[in-house]
Amino acid sequence: MVKRGEDIVMGTFDSENTAKHAVLINNAYVESFSARHLSAYLKLKGFKISTIHYESRKEAIFKRLSDKSLKTIGDYCKGCDLVGISVLTTHSVPRSIQITQYLKKHTNVPVIWGGPPVIADPEHFLEHADLICAGEGEHVMEDLLRGVPKDSIKGLGYVTETGKKVINPLPAMLDLNTLPIPRLDLEDGYLLNGSALKPLKNHIPANLTTYSVILVRGCPYQCSYCLNSRLKEVFRGKGKYVRTIEVDRVIQELKWAKRAIPTLKRVVIDDDDFFLNSENRMREFLTRYMEEIDLPVFYLQGSTTQITQKKLEILKKSGLKLGYLKIGLQSASEHISREIFTRPLDQKDYLEKLEMIIFNKTRIMIDVISDNPYETIKEKHEVLRFYLEIIDIALRNETIDLPVRMYDHKLMFFPGTRLYEMAVRDRHLQDNYVDGTLYQRSTLRQRWEDRDNEFLIVELSNIAVRKTRFHRTAHFLLKLMALKPILQVMVRFNFARWLALLTRFPAVTEFLNKIAVQKVQITNPIPTDPNECLPKEDKSTPLRTTINEKAAA
Repeated sequence: MVKRGEDIVMGTFDSENTAKHAVLINNAYVESFSARHLSAYLKLKGFKISTIHYESRKEAIFKRLSDKSLKTIGDYCKGCDLVGISVLTTHSVPRSIQITQYLKKHTNVPVIWGGPPVIADPEHFLEHADLICAGEGEHVMEDLLRGVPKDSIKGLGYVTETGKKVINPLPAMLDLNTLPIPRLDLEDGYLLNGSALKPLKNHIPANLTTYSVILVRGCPYQCSYCLNSRLKEVFRGKGKYVRTIEVDRVIQELKWAKRAIPTLKRVVIDDDDFFLNSENRMREFLTRYMEEIDLPVFYLQGSTTQITQKKLEILKKSGLKLGYLKIGLQSASEHISREIFTRPLDQKDYLEKLEMIIFNKTRIMIDVISDNPYETIKEKHEVLRFYLEIIDIALRNETIDLPVRMYDHKLMFFPGTRLYEMAVRDRHLQDNYVDGTLYQRSTLRQRWEDRDNEFLIVELSNIAVRKTRFHRTAHFLLKLMALKPILQVMVRFNFARWLALLTRFPAVTEFLNKIAVQKVQITNPIPTDPNECLPKEDKSTPLRTTINEKAAA
C-alpha cells in the first residue's frame, strides 16, 4: 500500500517498468473516468503514462481535428510503446478513426481502443484499431506493456497474421476498492490546443469547474436503448456488475480535487442511481461530504423505484447544496416504457415521488426521449396528458421556484443495444444510419428539423412551470393540444414544423427569444445552467454524454 499525503493508493509500485511509455487519448470531458482509472492503475505499476485531452462535448465531438493537431499528437506519440484511445460513445468513433489512421501512417505505435461501444461489438472495431479491449482495460494494457503474448492476455482483441479476428475470454471483473484512487492526472496530462500540447498542471482550464465521482459503478436496469443492457450480457459470470466504492476512497479523491484544482466550484456524483446506496451508506457519505468537502453538487441521478421518503429525509437533513435531482422518465407511455424501452413505468408512483421530492425542496431535472417511431397517436396523447399532470404538481408547489425542468433528447439507436436490433428488424433505420446519423449528430434536439410537435410540447411545458407572464398561455396551449382531435390534426400536418418556419422571420425570432429568457428568481445559489462550465463557443451543448450511452460509459 502506497501513501501519498492524505491519499491512500492500494497496490504495490513496480519500479521495473518505468521504461515503458503509454499515451492515453481522452476524447471526452477532461475528468473522464476511463482515463483517470487507467492512468492511476498503470502508473502504480511503474509505467510512464501520459494523457492527451481534447475536449469533445456534444456537437463539438463531430468536428475533425486539424492537420496541425494530428501532427502534434503524432509527434508526441512517436517512440512510445502503446496508444490507448477511449471511445466513450459511438459519436466519438469518426475522430478516433482519424487519429488512428494518422498514427498508423506516421508512427509504428500499436493503437488499442476501449469503451462501451467497443465492448459491445469488439470484432467490428478491429476494422479500425490494431487492438481492442473487450472488457475492463487495466489488466489488458498492463499485460501489453509487459510484453505478454497476445493470445495469453485475457480480454484482448486482435487480428492474427492470417487475418483472423480473435477475442480472448474476459477475466474476472476488478475489485474497485483495491485499485488506486482514480484522480485526474495533472502531472502528466496535456491539453491539445491547436498545434500545442499544454501541460495540464500549468494550464487547468477555466471551465473545469466540475469534478465527477461515483459511489456505485454499473447500472442494474435493462433499458433497451442503453448499452448497459449489452454490457451486462458481456460480463455475465465475471463477477458483480454493480459494484460499490468505499466512501472513504470517494472522500479522499474529492479532498485532493478540492486542493489541486483551483477552478473547482462544484461536484457531480455521477452514479446511474444514487439511491441504490443504502440508507446507512447515504448517511455516511453525506455526513463526511458536508464535513470535509462542502461544495455544491450540480445533480444526483435517481430512479423513482429506489427513492423513498426516508432517503429523501437523509438527503435533506444533510444540508447538501443540491442543484437538481435528475429523474429519468424517457417515455410517459406505460406501453412504450414496458414493451419498447423495457423500463416499466408506474405513472401513479412516478407522480407521487415527484411531489415528494418537490415537497422536500429539491428541484427535478427530467430526461425524456422523443422522435420515437414506435409511438402512435394514442401514446402521444398519453404522454401529453402526463406532462400536464407534472405541470399541475409543479404549479401547486409553493416551496421552491422552478421545481421541474424537462430535457428533451432525440431517440438514437446504438449498435449493440436491443432497441437497435429491433429497429433494424422493423426497418425503421436507413442502411447508412450509423454513418449518416450517429457519426453526424448527438441526441440534442437543436436543429431545425428537430422542431416537431414533441419538441414544441416539451418547450411549452418548461415555460408552463416557470410562473412567468407567459406560463398561463403555455399551459392553456398544452391543454388545447391535449384534445384528441386537435392533437391528431397537429400530428397529421406536422404543425410544429410549419410553425418553425415562422422563426425565419426576425420579428418572430425576437419575440420567441423574449419568452425563452424569462426567468424567475432562484433562491438556491446553485447554478441552474448545465452548461456553465463549458467554453463560450460550446455554450449551446449540454454536458456529458448521450443519454442512450451515458449509463454505460
